[in-house]
Amino acid sequence: MMKNNPRKLALEILTNFGIDNPRDVTIEDVIYALNIPLKYSKLTNCDGRIIHGEGKSLIVINDSIDFETRRNFTLAHELGHYLMHRNDLIQHVDDSASLAWFDTKNKTKISQQEIEANTFAAEILLPTHLFTEEVYKQPFDPNLIRSISDKYNVSRSSIIYRFVEMGNHPICVFYTKDNKVSYWKRSKDFNFKIKECTRIPPPHDSVAAEFFDDGTIYPLNESKQEISKSTWLEVKEEYADDTFYEYCLVHSGTNLTISVIWED
Repeated sequence: MMKNNPRKLALEILTNFGIDNPRDVTIEDVIYALNIPLKYSKLTNCDGRIIHGEGKSLIVINDSIDFETRRNFTLAHELGHYLMHRNDLIQHVDDSASLAWFDTKNKTKISQQEIEANTFAAEILLPTHLFTEEVYKQPFDPNLIRSISDKYNVSRSSIIYRFVEMGNHPICVFYTKDNKVSYWKRSKDFNFKIKECTRIPPPHDSVAAEFFDDGTIYPLNESKQEISKSTWLEVKEEYADDTFYEYCLVHSGTNLTISVIWED
């Protein structure tokens, strides 16, 4: 197996089992077919972990994960750790932060392994060639993210990340945890200057701030919220009130948001 290349490893597994479309099987089917021990159990403050023993490893998934898409991504993420990292001495305990995976600036060994596991998970659940077909000539829209997420049973946060990498519409994504912006990531064609916003609360007029200030979560039909161009961006005064949009994906249980901003 191509252990050091997460995308190629995921595609190799799909090919070896003759899986043309991941929707035809579950990620649990793949784990069992690989004869990898899997257990569901009550876990505290994490979604999944790998327990290492003498020559053996066990994937453990939190049995209280509410959403199937999140559970599937956690399963695929832990499978990636099992295949790529089980011979290392690092103990992997994965929570919402390690599974969110927008931050690629921190190059510690642990964070690099989290990025690799997330990349593997994204590819085995929704291969790149299928994702590019789904977003071909499609502008960014929350409904598009939800549609792809539902179709392939993949978490919306992972679909957003893939859109940053391979979408056809300029976007920027901000990850906010406990009312502080942790980091941001933009697509290569997003040619705007980002305000200095890390390690401080999100802008007061942002949708993310509405959640942290008073718990506001917009219904699906209102998830595309109009904001000013100057909310997240450094712009000249004459452009400050130009229309931008923000889609804020909220994980209230872990007090985090993923905000996507874009211009139609």
